[in-house]
Amino acid sequence: MKKWQRWLLVMALVLPIGGGLLTSESAQAASTTAKTAKQVKVTKQHYLFVMGHGAGDGGARGNGTTEAKALRKYLLPELKKYAKQVKNSDITFYNPKRNLVADTLQRHQGSYKINRHTTVIMFHLDAAGGHGGHVIIHRKHPTKRDQRLAKVIKTYIGLNPAYRGYSYRTNLRNCNVLRRRGIDYSLVESGFITNRRDFRHFKKDRAKLAKGYVEAITHEKLSGHTK
Repeated sequence: MKKWQRWLLVMALVLPIGGGLLTSESAQAASTTAKTAKQVKVTKQHYLFVMGHGAGDGGARGNGTTEAKALRKYLLPELKKYAKQVKNSDITFYNPKRNLVADTLQRHQGSYKINRHTTVIMFHLDAAGGHGGHVIIHRKHPTKRDQRLAKVIKTYIGLNPAYRGYSYRTNLRNCNVLRRRGIDYSLVESGFITNRRDFRHFKKDRAKLAKGYVEAITHEKLSGHTK
């Protein structure tokens, strides 16, 4: 057999093996990539919605009711309705029969037990002479979420002229627990319960207000009409 014929014979024997090895390696790589993709789980942002006061603490009083009762009667059902539409986040509600502040400061539970990766949104109504709402923030400058929340308040209630949308507070003890634990939060004041105009719009536009809040918090557009 001539030299070049022997060379062709060797190549004919080697190439199928090499090709098979390449094919096997490619298949193995593809399989590994598929398994890795299955193992990667998308973690949704978790929001905890809290109605202020409760459990015997009425909070601010005005227009024939209390802050705790008004938040639970008018705003809570609407928030729950729109929270069900959210797809890219998880929203849960702090037990409305409980008081987060009392649970935190008196029982060392509440904010001490909240997961550090949870974002807490607290809803309140203001008191004493004044008009309009605002967002209490834990940084000196509002986040994009805080800006969207303030825009919702401005649309349906109006902004408190004393704050122009935001107030940075470091003297709220429950909020300080959240801050020290590194938990993100916003405290939403939806107008003054003592102001007839504010409270009228709070009740009348509660569905629009709730939808706007949920959209502002999750940055997700929701469907459905509001009455």
